[in-house]
Amino acid sequence: MELKAPGLKTRPRGDGSTAYYWVASAVARDTAGYPLKTVRVHGTDDEVATRCRVLTAELKEWLSKKGIGNRPEYDGTLKSLIRLYQQTKESPYHEVKSNTRAMYDESLNLLETTVGARRLEKVTGIDIKRWHANYKEPASDGKPERLRRAYKAMQLLRIIVGFGVVLNIHECFRLKVVLEQLEFHVPRGRTEQITFAQAQAICNLAIDEGLLSVALAQAFQFELTLRQIDVIGRWEKIEDPQAGGIIDRGQRWRDGLLWSDIDENGILTKDTSKTGQEADHDTMAYPFLRSIIDMVPPERRFGPIIKSETTGLPYRYRHFSDVWRKIATKAGVPKNVWNRDSRAGGITEGSDSGADIEHLRHHANHKNIQTTTRYNRKTLEKTRTVAELRVKNRAAKNVPAT
Repeated sequence: MELKAPGLKTRPRGDGSTAYYWVASAVARDTAGYPLKTVRVHGTDDEVATRCRVLTAELKEWLSKKGIGNRPEYDGTLKSLIRLYQQTKESPYHEVKSNTRAMYDESLNLLETTVGARRLEKVTGIDIKRWHANYKEPASDGKPERLRRAYKAMQLLRIIVGFGVVLNIHECFRLKVVLEQLEFHVPRGRTEQITFAQAQAICNLAIDEGLLSVALAQAFQFELTLRQIDVIGRWEKIEDPQAGGIIDRGQRWRDGLLWSDIDENGILTKDTSKTGQEADHDTMAYPFLRSIIDMVPPERRFGPIIKSETTGLPYRYRHFSDVWRKIATKAGVPKNVWNRDSRAGGITEGSDSGADIEHLRHHANHKNIQTTTRYNRKTLEKTRTVAELRVKNRAAKNVPAT
């Protein structure tokens, strides 16, 4: 069956497979000045179709701001409400970060493709409960229920209905009251974590396979308990292709680690992306991390720290995830353990080593200690204490540092 999606074009490869592309001109005629002309899309059929719909929505938003094309209008359907939420300039959709919008889009596309044609005036609480039940069904026999998928869809439904209230859409006032009467099971938080032995195995294998970038990312995440986005950064759409920074295919890279974040004494100072708090860490306090940092010649220590060996540019999230997963699986790390579990692993190791919980909060830059993290010296002293305890604990277990 031929895959269909807005703006989707295909091209056969020499090996018999098919390459998929989203093409702006296949969506609208007047795309002059739009930074994204053609975008290669990857993944399953659903992922390709979802990506095409997101790119199409972004193009239509850009066109509407330029006064080109039709602005979204409400026609009584859930799909039209979703479009208003995504394409109205004043929508809170445009106030969240690009990676958050990407997560929103997954749920919005699920709602649109399954129940987007439903008229809001006819939707009842029983309908919504049925949607939730359908969304949490296993992907296939033997697989677990997709509780997180269903919960996120319901959260986004609440958000777009709330925006409909702001727009004074009558049906949304009624649905908001209905949704307030419904409760949905909150998925349990993740309990998985990466151990130092696993992080070490990933780093060593990545180095052996010529992927020093992956080893660096893994070491920074585990040792300094940094979020993935604050290590590898993220790419977000830009409207002005002439703007500065690292630009590629109409997107600008931001938020990742730079070599300039580490001073001559090995002190890393960086504003974190989620809360804006400043992270302060002494990289010299972690011998394993330093051993990997020192593999990079001084003359190459400029710009982003984590760059793909293939492209020379900072990783895109999906590409990094795929590369990391292959290395981790080969290193014997179970598939239910993810790269993002590195942060939990580092915090847990610190706790198991006897580190004070307040010091750990400084080390992890949790938002509930914003006041104390303004004092860089005190924060640095605390993160050094955590580092000393963790490394000392490894030595007691006879775990080699490198």
